[in-house]
Parts: sequence; C-alpha cells; structure tokens
Amino acid sequence: MDRDQMRASESDRQLVMDRLRQAVEDGRLDVAEYQQRIDAAMSAKVYSELDVLLADLQRLPPPGFQDSQPIRATTPIRPTVSRANERLREDMAARNRKWKTAGVVALIAAGVSTVLIVAFPQLLLYIAITVLVVLILFVLAGVLGLF
Repeated sequence: MDRDQMRASESDRQLVMDRLRQAVEDGRLDVAEYQQRIDAAMSAKVYSELDVLLADLQRLPPPGFQDSQPIRATTPIRPTVSRANERLREDMAARNRKWKTAGVVALIAAGVSTVLIVAFPQLLLYIAITVLVVLILFVLAGVLGLF
C-alpha cells in the first residue's frame, strides 16, 4: 500500500494544522481560507487528503515526517546582563587572574627552593639554624618585656 492511501493519525492532522497556523502567521493564508483548511484537516482520513492542504504552501516535509536535524540559531544568543552583573563578572575574572599569578609565583619559588636544596644540602641546615635563632630572639625579647 502506498503512502497516499494510508490512514492519517490524530497527530498527523495536528501537525498539518500547526503548519497551517504558521502559514497564517507568515501571511501565506487569510483567515477564511485557514478555517476551510482546518475543517478539511479535521475530517481527513488519509495522507493524500492532508497533502493537498499543504501543497501550495512553502515546501514542507509531509505530515508525520520528523525533521532529522533540529533548527539551530545562526548567531549565539547572549542574555542581556545588567551593568552591576557585568562588573561582578569582571571583578571575578580579575580575582582569578590574581590567584593564577600567585600560584605561578609559588610554583616558581618551590622549584627554585628544591633546586637549591638539592644542589646545596647544607643550605637547608643553615636555613633551619637561622629560623631557630630568630625564634629564640623573639622569645627572649618577649620574656624581657621588649614588646
């Protein structure tokens, strides 16, 4: 059995009515002709009766045919943002850049320290002794009441 003689379903009729409504909105049909075609769509039994209703309109897929590719916007849609919201976004971006810079500096310092300690192991001993001497001086200054 060929497609023209196959019985149309309610969803097929609804699809044709939606396309007819779109044709009215686009200005391809007037309201009187739209009403006539809607009545014919409601009483259509087979696909050929539905096809006739769309034949003189823009080339559309047949009733019941689902488009294989969804329609995509040609330009990206960007929501409008208030000035305050834009400023918050800019501030956050600046903060992220500051943290990224601090992270790079810390990484460089750790790398340099590792190279110095590996190259000069006695340097670690000198640093530890210096830190202990400074701590002892702070404790002594606190005990003597110099703060």
